[in-house]
Amino acid sequence: MYCYDGGWYMIGICLHFLRRSTKTLLLIGAFAALGAGVLTLGIGMDTPWAPWERPSDTMFPPLLFILASFVATVAFCATTVVFHTLLKVVTDNPDKWWRFSGVLFLVAYGMFSFGSGTVEAAIMLNILHLIVGLPALTLLPRVLRKEQNSPSQTTVVF
Repeated sequence: MYCYDGGWYMIGICLHFLRRSTKTLLLIGAFAALGAGVLTLGIGMDTPWAPWERPSDTMFPPLLFILASFVATVAFCATTVVFHTLLKVVTDNPDKWWRFSGVLFLVAYGMFSFGSGTVEAAIMLNILHLIVGLPALTLLPRVLRKEQNSPSQTTVVF
């Protein structure tokens, strides 16, 4: 359907929706940074293991974890915008399938996070994923569904 021009049309559509959702992506990233800051610096919960020091018990430094939470959230949610855009091609109800896959991801990653160091770090990661996941599951489909008036969509009544 969209392959007649080598896929450039679909890439253009994905870029359009990424531009349209930029403010929402940054807002969800701010939720992640704020949540990570409150959980690690405010409450003092453990951070997960540092990925660059796997054999040891080195934990993420809290400030680096806050920054990494923002960047990872914006990047991951940007990929979910592309995923939602591609779901529009293959299904009539992309919101339902996108939310279903999002909940499935939260459950699977929630279980996986218990290998992140301590139980406290796993609980902190699960809370952080809920802080990010619930707004993403509710806000992003609204932004991607909202129609904007463009010259080609404007109706003229005589």
